[in-house]
Amino acid sequence: MTAEDSKKNAKRLVLLVWMLLAFFYFYLSIDYIRVEMNDDKLVDYVRYVVQLGGSENRNAREMRALLLVKADELGIPLKGSEIKIQGSGQNLKIALEYDMDIDIPIFKRGFYSKHYEHTLSYRQPH
Repeated sequence: MTAEDSKKNAKRLVLLVWMLLAFFYFYLSIDYIRVEMNDDKLVDYVRYVVQLGGSENRNAREMRALLLVKADELGIPLKGSEIKIQGSGQNLKIALEYDMDIDIPIFKRGFYSKHYEHTLSYRQPH
């Protein structure tokens, strides 16, 4: 093996490492975007439930069940204890607080945990 061959092998190894790092970063970015989009969808649904619950005087148990089903559908690990429902009718307020994991490629293990907090109140339709 000549010095030129070892230089080519070293360059290939460096290229492979950079490609693996690029894949890792791309995968983390995709998972982060997925988590953010699912959170946005959940917030839109919470807004809908707040308006529905406030205008129709729905009970807290029913609203909590609706939110838990939607969170499960979106793959969000929301627990009933992380949903705070205060008031009713026009004074209705719903607060959520939960953590979502950003996964490591291939291993499906949490790499980073992002904390979310949302508080939405009933708004009178104009």
